[in-house]
Amino acid sequence: MIGLRITDLANKLKTLEISPVRIVEGCLSRIEQINPKLNAFVTTATNSALHDAKVAEDEIRAGKYRGPLHGIPVGIKDIVDTSNIKTTYGSAIYQNHVPTNDATIVYRLKEAGAIILGKTNTHEFAFGITTNNMHYGPTRNPWDPSRIPGGSSGGSAAAVAASLCSAAIGTDTGGSIRIPSAFCGVVGLKPTYGRVSTSGVFPLATGMDHVGTIASTVKDNAIMLQTIAGFDDSDPRSLMIPVPNFSQGLDEPIDDMTIATSPNLIPEVMDPQVLSAYQSAISKVEDLGARILERDLKGTESILPTSTKLLTAEAAAQHAELLTKYSDKYDPKLVERFKSGQKVTTSEYIQALRKSELIRRALETLFNDAELLITPSVQILPPKIDQEIVTIGSEHTDMNSCCVRFSRLANITGTPALAMPYGYSTDGLPLSIQLMAPRLHETKLLRFAYALEKATPELRNREPLIT
Repeated sequence: MIGLRITDLANKLKTLEISPVRIVEGCLSRIEQINPKLNAFVTTATNSALHDAKVAEDEIRAGKYRGPLHGIPVGIKDIVDTSNIKTTYGSAIYQNHVPTNDATIVYRLKEAGAIILGKTNTHEFAFGITTNNMHYGPTRNPWDPSRIPGGSSGGSAAAVAASLCSAAIGTDTGGSIRIPSAFCGVVGLKPTYGRVSTSGVFPLATGMDHVGTIASTVKDNAIMLQTIAGFDDSDPRSLMIPVPNFSQGLDEPIDDMTIATSPNLIPEVMDPQVLSAYQSAISKVEDLGARILERDLKGTESILPTSTKLLTAEAAAQHAELLTKYSDKYDPKLVERFKSGQKVTTSEYIQALRKSELIRRALETLFNDAELLITPSVQILPPKIDQEIVTIGSEHTDMNSCCVRFSRLANITGTPALAMPYGYSTDGLPLSIQLMAPRLHETKLLRFAYALEKATPELRNREPLIT
């Protein structure tokens, strides 16, 4: 992505062959030039970014190199608190909100020497998959500005795809990292539930909320995850477990691995080019020596309704007080979604929890026989902005369900999942596949994705329309 990959920059920054100040100045210049077309960033922290870049350069010059993120420019989704940088949560209610403290993940990025360029656009309160924000405007897809970038981390994915930053933070409650990564042609990683702290991140549905990373390569995501992962006492859902070396063993062969496919996860109606990319990936997996195992996953018909009940009910509870005070400041479409969550009864919610347990057990059973599960990332190509119904062949289908079809499984089971680019449509739009692993097996997930990425460079050899 025009020379901004972390792995391309890190050694050059370490030796000051490249200056952090020059990199940040270049990013800020590109944001000034390109962001009006994309609306990927809603707030740019120009002064603090330049100051921090100068500090990073002085530290490196003094021999105080902190690691591969030292001097690297990153974007932070505007649902994540950043001290002294406006954080709106995508809402008019918080349009002038400036936190006094950093979210845990932002603190860790700063400690690693990363430079915070600013805040990336999000769907209002991260509750949507288009990043069509009525308060701050829609983010546009760098590959085709008439189309959505996906959401709710659409600003983060668009910013990375358009080389406005090296990497970005996203959040994922129903696919909000992987959907925009798929539509924007970048790599998005949702870790295991509790692997990364959500402290300082505005909640949507705490039982499904995840924080993760978006970057242009698998290894760049491994580097980002290395920094932000780890136990945090201020987050009650944070896992008290050691953090492995996520980059270790990336180059190891994958011919000892078994990769599952679940035919009953694939709907009858699929965009043919999306389906073709998925089938091509399966063939490549076999070419690389891994074994493909076909195994139907039990309970697939329950994934979407179960996750929807859990997500909307928790979101409605989270926003109950705000909605009472400020309902006129919400997007009316969002209010309707909250109202649907308010209608979920206690009995229905408990039943949904029980079904989620059965789905989780079914996935665990599948992973007894396979290391990973491969699916498409999404069901369709990026839709047009404001398009609510998509046509696949002669079928007319709800756009939202087509976007979350494959992502929700990883949220209700808490398993790590990664979306990675896998070629282009005839119109030059990104295609993508999703990989899932058992809980806490990010190293295995990254290792396989890295091998697949390295074996198919021709599938990632283009730049988006807006560059």
